[in-house]
Amino acid sequence: MTLIASFKWRQMYFAFGDALITTSKRINEDTPIPTQNLPNETEQMDGIGIWVAGLTRKIFTIGPYLVFGWSGPMANFKNALRYLYASALDKPVSVADLQAICKRAGLPRDQASAWFIDAFTRDRGLVEISHNLQKIAQEEDGAILVGGSGAKSFRERLDIDTAPEINGVSLFERTLVAQARYLLEQHRQGHHLDQGFGGAFEFITCESGYFASFDRLLIVFRDYWDAEAESDAIKNAENVSRVGDTCSKIDAAYYMTHVDNQLIVCRWFPGSYKIFAVPRPFSDDGRALAGASRFGVDHVIEVLSHHSGKSSTVLQPRPDEYNFEVLANGARLTLPMSLTVDLENALRKHLAEKTR
Repeated sequence: MTLIASFKWRQMYFAFGDALITTSKRINEDTPIPTQNLPNETEQMDGIGIWVAGLTRKIFTIGPYLVFGWSGPMANFKNALRYLYASALDKPVSVADLQAICKRAGLPRDQASAWFIDAFTRDRGLVEISHNLQKIAQEEDGAILVGGSGAKSFRERLDIDTAPEINGVSLFERTLVAQARYLLEQHRQGHHLDQGFGGAFEFITCESGYFASFDRLLIVFRDYWDAEAESDAIKNAENVSRVGDTCSKIDAAYYMTHVDNQLIVCRWFPGSYKIFAVPRPFSDDGRALAGASRFGVDHVIEVLSHHSGKSSTVLQPRPDEYNFEVLANGARLTLPMSLTVDLENALRKHLAEKTR
């Protein structure tokens, strides 16, 4: 799945995109895989004739005032991206200059490619130039544009028909939840990426007239059972804890932040972890992890999945009890190993509301 999206809604801006590259052949000779340490590269996804080729950023900033998002054959963007990286985009330009830069870059216009540029200009504020994106919602002061093969499912997942009834903050929170559910599905279904864990996603937001990456996000995946249930799944499970009427265990965790134009992703499992530094395509971005000593956690999402796999609940607790650090000898994840009372209460409240 490929997905890029640009949101300008009720005085709020953010962009969202995935970072997984797939190909139709085992060896992608034309486009080198720009990923460090990705396990099981060039593994074929079962039954669909697609090969996992690596990770690269599909939405990113070029300077503080321009966001670029792309979807389609990666090689189609090689020359254009190298031109944009070399352009003087460290300060706002006029709309006319932005259009001229885009024209000289030679961005692809074929039907297989889709892209957008959101930029702060010095004469018209925030403007957008795009190709081959779907406008899935619009209002007087904004719109939601989506591109890639995942556009249809993304629209359904966001329940976009109700967008006129909500503000930008609520729409951002919906998208955060959608990201967590995408990762859960990839993890459960298994697409040959690190013990079944899927690709990566990222956000870019807007702060006081410039763009900034949405950083220090931790997503925790837990399985849970009703405490009174008698099943082999509970009897055979390890490291299970009980709080109230709920038994649970940590399945995995996903951490995301940015350092020096690279997306940093950590996939953590009990007893093991892997960290990836994902660069912008066709860039000279260096090894971001070399000088990184500590990241921390600002945002937390807890995904609680019933052991049957038939339902899941997404909650957003305060980050006070969570932390993620990169140390000289590895990574250290801090989090409540069992459900907190507040989380268990929120889970039970959500389940009761669903049965009404």
